[in-house]
Amino acid sequence: MASAMSDTSKLYILSSKGKVFALKNGNHLERLESAIEIKRIAFANQSRDVVYGIGSDLKVCVWVAEPEVPVRQVVELYQNERWTPTRGYSDLLLPTDRHHWSDESGRYHRPREEVEVPSAHWQWDSANWEIDENFDGQLLGPDGWTYAIDFPATYSPDKRWNSMVRRRRWIRTCRYRSTNRFADLPCRDQSEADLAFIDIAAGGCDLSYPDGLTHVSVWAVSVLGQVYIRPVCSRTTAYHGMLWMRVDLPEGMEVSQIACGSSEGVWAVTATGWALVRTGISRDCQYGSGWSTVEPPFDALLLQVTVGPDSVWALGKDGSVWFRQNIKKSCPAGTGWVAISSFLATCLTVSRNGEVFALGSADRQLYWRSGVSLEDPHGRAWKKLSLVDKSGEGDNRDLWIWISATAGFLDSRSASWEGSEEWKDEVITQLSSRFSKEMQGFSTLNRAISRTGWKNSAVLKVWSGKQAAWEDCKVEVGCDEDDEQATLLTADGEKVHISMLISEVTAVQLHEDPQGSQELWIYTAFLTRAASPLRMSGSRNDIETWYTFLTECYWSDLDVKDLPKTDRVWILAPLTGCPSLSHGLTADALPSSKWLTLAGHFQTIESASGITWALGHDNSVWVWVGCYEGKSGTERRVQTDTRTVELYENQRWNPVGGFSSSLLPSDRYAWSDDAGRVSLTKDSFQLPSGSWRWESDWVPDYNQADDDGWRYSFDFPGAYHGQKLATDCVRRRRWYRTMKVESAAPWLPGPATKLKGISICPGVATGEIVPLWGVNSGRKRGVAGPSNDSESASDGTAYVRNGTKGKMDGLYWFQVEKPNNGAFLAHVTVGSSVVWALSQDNILYFRQNFSAAFPEGTDWIEVAGDITQISANHRDELYAISSGPQQSLPVLARRTGQRYDDKIGSGWEFGIFAKNVSARGLQV
Repeated sequence: MASAMSDTSKLYILSSKGKVFALKNGNHLERLESAIEIKRIAFANQSRDVVYGIGSDLKVCVWVAEPEVPVRQVVELYQNERWTPTRGYSDLLLPTDRHHWSDESGRYHRPREEVEVPSAHWQWDSANWEIDENFDGQLLGPDGWTYAIDFPATYSPDKRWNSMVRRRRWIRTCRYRSTNRFADLPCRDQSEADLAFIDIAAGGCDLSYPDGLTHVSVWAVSVLGQVYIRPVCSRTTAYHGMLWMRVDLPEGMEVSQIACGSSEGVWAVTATGWALVRTGISRDCQYGSGWSTVEPPFDALLLQVTVGPDSVWALGKDGSVWFRQNIKKSCPAGTGWVAISSFLATCLTVSRNGEVFALGSADRQLYWRSGVSLEDPHGRAWKKLSLVDKSGEGDNRDLWIWISATAGFLDSRSASWEGSEEWKDEVITQLSSRFSKEMQGFSTLNRAISRTGWKNSAVLKVWSGKQAAWEDCKVEVGCDEDDEQATLLTADGEKVHISMLISEVTAVQLHEDPQGSQELWIYTAFLTRAASPLRMSGSRNDIETWYTFLTECYWSDLDVKDLPKTDRVWILAPLTGCPSLSHGLTADALPSSKWLTLAGHFQTIESASGITWALGHDNSVWVWVGCYEGKSGTERRVQTDTRTVELYENQRWNPVGGFSSSLLPSDRYAWSDDAGRVSLTKDSFQLPSGSWRWESDWVPDYNQADDDGWRYSFDFPGAYHGQKLATDCVRRRRWYRTMKVESAAPWLPGPATKLKGISICPGVATGEIVPLWGVNSGRKRGVAGPSNDSESASDGTAYVRNGTKGKMDGLYWFQVEKPNNGAFLAHVTVGSSVVWALSQDNILYFRQNFSAAFPEGTDWIEVAGDITQISANHRDELYAISSGPQQSLPVLARRTGQRYDDKIGSGWEFGIFAKNVSARGLQV
């Protein structure tokens, strides 16, 4: 993160008196010389120290530091002549020709004696005009002429018999003289002179442009709410650019503020408090192509936005600070707003390396956001900066009103506000290393003095449901000497948000998203009923450390000596697939049930009769080996899981070019899924979470294909084969890529056979043979009951296996019809005297009149919707995975109101979040 130039200005601050100051070398302020009062500033280039401003006259000006090598610009004009039989080459031109002296295009008359420097900020660096003797790298003669057949045409240094015209280039250099002061930008015509601006932004300094120059993207907002951009703002023009170009806005919208980052990001705030995102910006198109609308966060209308590297911060009209989640190239508008604590500000800015600064609304002083990183992009806390004013003005400076760090690359480690110098860091590192070496040999010894009182604390972020935002909180877990109950407390200053006993905790889960950020979720009976666990976030290291610590406290409080293999309900966490089993499951209160989490990563799990099997995403079988020494210190083995993602490359044959990706409008996409309905790209596939790693790159599938992996057919869709026939007009190629996850977990590999579904017969006495039915990964999934087996087929009907009571594998299959509405059944589960089915559209059905004598039943009754998975046990209880009362993540549900004479039940009781459940291990 260190800057390449430690003495380069990194942050610019504007005072209420219109004076601009540069923040250098950590915390030293130096004033920029200016004869005009500045109202707004934008830091554009750190290596050159370029700052744009809006003066009190609402005109744009630019401040450029005096460089070691002066800024020069070449002014050119062209001398044109035509050949005639009587005079040869002369200035006697045709009426349709260009002027004798002109610009390169020939449209404008430019007499040599009338050509002036670009503006009053330039002066001639050479006394006379000179002939340019260089032509596309070739050295011309002293006359410098190039010849062509006519105007305009391709010019050549060689004169030919048909060369009827010629021209030569005259050049003269000028030097920029208005350094170290604010200079107004030149106006090309009266329409530009009449423009007045209220906001300006400068960025794009990290983009690599085709011409090899470093251009600055300058955006501005006029007093009429219109957006303008100024092109060709590079060193050759002293960052003055050429002219203002208006950028069209969505109909009926006006803009009040605009911001751009060091690369492609450009955001604007409308007069109504909404946000606009400029789309289509790249190195080849710095203007973009359109706008995308972004709603403001809740009722906080926006006042300002600021753009950083893959991040956007915003300021509400009430002074609230917001962070935009998931900003990336594939999603420039992000996905949602996150409130940043209770800090109120008047201005925000983000540097090139993501450091965030703000002006406090209470004191108008400068604050820095600490802890901003890739793991924690919105940081932890605001810290006030103590600045040293070297301008000599002291208290005459007044308060700050604006800041800009867009082009600055700040090194927070060397900043004095961090309170840390390199020598201190080195001493601390050496002391830590020495302590580790000296104490390592004594780590296994018991403490000489036993203490019952203890406390552990950390600063994390806690989700506030009332504020719908993350809040910086101090989290404490402790136990007083006279209190045997450990307490969990989250607080913000003196205000307590949540305080609970560890004994009240019902589950501790670790959740992870594809971007790698982790959250720690803590449940109690009350929080489970409200479907709102206590959510904590922070850096990956902090969250994993606290997850381990709280899990130890939780297991210790439960005093778990052993984990019986029966009378357990198993679930899988919705995002990570991590398994949890119930501990002391109460018969009348699912939210109060205790859950113990084990390591592992699976897509489905099944447990009954003391046996627990789980299937990975690669359909491999894993068997739970039980608990080692109780609590969370389970015997450590490595459990792996792999997943394969695929996409198809589709091509059509045409007589001219052969096979190509130019398809008919009625065809599928050039890159698609198997069915061709969904457009896919290789970059659209992301890892499920930060724990996964790609195991291979994209490779073609050569199975039943030609040497290049292609399979051919007459048309889409069709039967594909590996060798091209004369009638084949289309072909496709399957590409696949494998990802893998590894975790230390108490699981052993099961049979090598790949299974798509498994079901274990419940209620089998210990020592007896346990029937276990599985469905090969090439077939549809199925489930098994205690005396009859049921399976769902590819046509959406169910089958019953008769004769399993006398013979384990049964005698024959009996087909059961679909529900009356024609729904396709996808899953069936069987209890002692009940049969439930789940359709492909997540509708739950109950089989009426099922009995041991009549296992086929009579008809299907629709019970409920939004059910994604079901599991019935020997008690005839039904557990399910539902979308839940708040339609958020899937939750565990249990059917209530079931009686001997009414097995359907009347309602649901909801538990913690889960994506898969197996309740067949609960015994009578």
